[in-house]
Amino acid sequence: MACALRISRDIWGTIQRHLRDSGDERGAYLLAPRRPVDRPVGHRAVTDLLVTRAIPIPDDALSVQNGVRVEVAAWLTREVLIACFETGLSLVDMHSHPFADDTVSFSGLDVENMRQTHTEFLDRMPAVPPVGVALLVLGQASVAGAYTGPDDGTLRMLDRLVLLGDDDLTEVTLCRS
Repeated sequence: MACALRISRDIWGTIQRHLRDSGDERGAYLLAPRRPVDRPVGHRAVTDLLVTRAIPIPDDALSVQNGVRVEVAAWLTREVLIACFETGLSLVDMHSHPFADDTVSFSGLDVENMRQTHTEFLDRMPAVPPVGVALLVLGQASVAGAYTGPDDGTLRMLDRLVLLGDDDLTEVTLCRS
């Protein structure tokens, strides 16, 4: 299954400013309903995540923050997970890699964390409505995304990131490393 993430230009701009306004890593949570979409990308069905809410994580809600690592305080993560559970929203965890420029990629810690936390998230969420979980990493001039769907629990690269404007759409090029 392919996955597309759609987000308004306003929310994207707010989150980019928050994440890039520091030499240390910063984070944000994006919440999105998951909708299976019939239009195929290639030969695969598409899971569509439309971001409806963004939560920039304040620096004082981080239990670890430096130039190479960020960890959100348990109390905030718990509140976000409860909101996802109660409202059936998918979760997109997003953080910055402040020293990455043209090509941002997931660190080994990012991949290890996704494998564990994505599985835990999907195991705890109700089956209806179906939800997804994703991670975006933002560099200074690039972004990478990964997604784990509830269908088979496989971690795969995000297929599309689309910015929504008043009258137009812009697809963001995703790094694939």
